[in-house]
Formats: sequence, structure tokens, C-alpha cells
Amino acid sequence: MIPTNDIRHKAATITAVAAFVAGWGLTIAGFIVPPTGEVSDSVLWILGQALIYAASVFGITQYFNTRLKGFEDEARRYISDIDRAKGDPAPDWDDTKD
Repeated sequence: MIPTNDIRHKAATITAVAAFVAGWGLTIAGFIVPPTGEVSDSVLWILGQALIYAASVFGITQYFNTRLKGFEDEARRYISDIDRAKGDPAPDWDDTKD
């Protein structure tokens, strides 16, 4: 599992949230500034880019975590099957123990 305290993970999450908030903030501001109620194409473009960036950061992270967890589970089953075939006791895979 990817450590959640990894600086790259934190930086990606913070920048994705900041882009999401900034995109929506600019869009809302576009309704307020003159001409009132009309949003510029460039503001909508920035909103689109912010949403794509945030979705890619969160989507790729979730996809990678899911694939990594599946790989870990498969490796543990494989090792347990080998140990069982040799007659060895199954290893204790509890990650919560120190």
C-alpha cells in the first residue's frame, strides 16, 4: 500500500484540491464581475482543466492503490499455497502488528 504520508502524495492531493477550488472560484467570480451573469470562455477552459487535473490525480491514485492491493493479495495467496504444499504453517500476514 502506498504510504499516505508520502510528500508526493500530499502535494498531488493538495494541488488537486486547490485546482478544483480555484476553478470553481473563478467560475463563480465570472458570474459576479461585469458583464454580470456572463462567464468568459477562458474561465470555462480553466474550470475544465482544473476538473481534469483533479480527476486524474484522484483517479490514478485510486486505480494504483486498487491494483497494488490486488497484487499483494495474489502474492500472499501464492506464497501461502506454496507453504501449504510443503507442509509449512501459513505465515501471519497481519500488517497491523508491530
